[in-house]
Amino acid sequence: MGRVSLAGVSKTYGDPGQTVTALTNVSFELADGEFCAILGHSGCGKTTLLNMVAGFETPSAGIIRVEDQPVSGPGWERTMVFQDYALFPWATVRQNVAFGLEMKKLPADARAAIVDHHLDLVELTGFADRYPDQLSGGMRQRVAIARALAVSPRVLLMDEPFGALDDQTRRYMQEELVRIWRREPKTVMLVTHSIDEAILLADKIVVLSSRPGRIKQVLSVDLERPRDEDSPDYLALKRYLRGLIHAETAA
Repeated sequence: MGRVSLAGVSKTYGDPGQTVTALTNVSFELADGEFCAILGHSGCGKTTLLNMVAGFETPSAGIIRVEDQPVSGPGWERTMVFQDYALFPWATVRQNVAFGLEMKKLPADARAAIVDHHLDLVELTGFADRYPDQLSGGMRQRVAIARALAVSPRVLLMDEPFGALDDQTRRYMQEELVRIWRREPKTVMLVTHSIDEAILLADKIVVLSSRPGRIKQVLSVDLERPRDEDSPDYLALKRYLRGLIHAETAA
């Protein structure tokens, strides 16, 4: 449940003679329940890669599979959390979280129980009847996470989910995400340009080159959680990743 594989995935935009290659020959695998960070500079194809796994875009070459089934479009087994929250401003927190369940045509009593569970999971039970503009940025993103998890996906996709937050709130939300993920494990793919965020959150880090994005390196993060940013192993990994990214800048 939740295993993801990419084999020879490339993406090209444009007409013949006027094409732009965003990604080329990307291949890697994620185990069930693994937390993966996609790391690289802006413009290297990170979001394009995530959109293809989500089924919003189609690879120009190669194949993406979830549980050995080719991805041919969006599906309930894969949900996305966006940087800009993408909440409905006219709907309450409860209504936002229930949206996917309504689309799945679940009975009202089942929807209510699932929404209550996920509001408790993200610690927003007391805010169920508030509207998005009555919430802080971190709270809005917790609503978005609850909405994504409520439909019971196997894979959770996250596109720079904390990029719009201030540093203090971003760190809190990183800790919250780990807490939620450990309580209800999913296979996670998170796009980020932050080396620290990748190390703090991920079991696996996929480093992409500058455009056209290709696999620069795939690293396992074997650091105990919660991760100590001052530990020699953490600092050594951070220096190594910074070297990989800076090498792409120089190139």
